[in-house]
Amino acid sequence: MAKVFRDYAEVREDMMEGFTVAKVLAGINAEGSGMMLELERTIDNVVLGIDVIYNPDHEEDETPFMISDEYVKEIQ
Repeated sequence: MAKVFRDYAEVREDMMEGFTVAKVLAGINAEGSGMMLELERTIDNVVLGIDVIYNPDHEEDETPFMISDEYVKEIQ
């Protein structure tokens, strides 16, 4: 499943409403300092997800904080 990531400045606050943290992964970059939060919410029988990634040791041309578009994680 493809995930599209955007710079955090493009994220609308109302887009995050209703999501809860489902999983936290630490040390996701080469330096072991990055973090990913998996957020989710359920609407009817569909679990929607958003992933938030923070990389404090990013390269100069990279974005340190990214968020994915909403995607379907599971249909129950």
